Amino acid sequence: MFKTAGFNAMDYGGLMEAFKADCPFRGEDYREFVEEISAVCKQMDFPVVQTHAPFKFTAQELDDPVLFETVTLPTMIRCLEITALLGATIMVVHPIHHMVYRGHEEEVFERNMAYYRRLIPYCETYGVRIAIENMFQKDALRKCIVHDTCSRPEELIRYVDTLDSPYIVACLDVGHVGLPLQEIEADDFVRLLGRERLQSLHIHDNNYEKDQHVLPYMGKINWERVCRALGEIDYQGDFTYEIKHDLILDKDGGFVPIGARFMADVGKHLISMVEANRLK
Repeated sequence: MFKTAGFNAMDYGGLMEAFKADCPFRGEDYREFVEEISAVCKQMDFPVVQTHAPFKFTAQELDDPVLFETVTLPTMIRCLEITALLGATIMVVHPIHHMVYRGHEEEVFERNMAYYRRLIPYCETYGVRIAIENMFQKDALRKCIVHDTCSRPEELIRYVDTLDSPYIVACLDVGHVGLPLQEIEADDFVRLLGRERLQSLHIHDNNYEKDQHVLPYMGKINWERVCRALGEIDYQGDFTYEIKHDLILDKDGGFVPIGARFMADVGKHLISMVEANRLK
């Protein structure tokens, strides 16, 4: 249905469910399950170009050394393998960021450096790049959105450059940029990251108050500026939506293909603006 609507590739989000113990990707027959998915994609000529790693691990699974080594890390390694089996070359991996960020920036940084360095050898084995995403955090006391791991461009740049690996790149979640209070907008973030670091996108919109994940132009982000910046840096990655499924999939069946075509047309319009702004 989505291919008919005009999409030409997929960011497979099913891996996000791999934090669950009963997820098929965690079972012994995971390769057969992946082969079924791949067979459908090949039959439809609808490739998987990117995946999203699970991130809803419990604090205990992240903090307890035994659980981290026996549950969390093996799951992430399995997901890198599955990403390769699906034919994708990028897996978006959230930094570890369940701790309080403010005042603990260096502690969080060191912990994430160790985390990503553990994964890089498996990236090399499977030929998959990890894209680090810019995050946000809700302040429990003030009940508002505040800065978090890699929410500032200088920190995301520091993460990528410190790891200094061809298998570590940046995923800019455009919707996340405007949530914590800062002068930087998404187009500024794009230019500061630059072509070499920025290899992945999460495209969605919001009202600068909540992480709504709505279609571009349904929020307040200036998409003309975002697309101009992507063109100016000669962005080479995919233009990948991360939009809430219930925008169209929870409606009546007759509306779904109509909504999908609209989503695809909006994406094509945005891509045309990126192309128009590439430096000749």
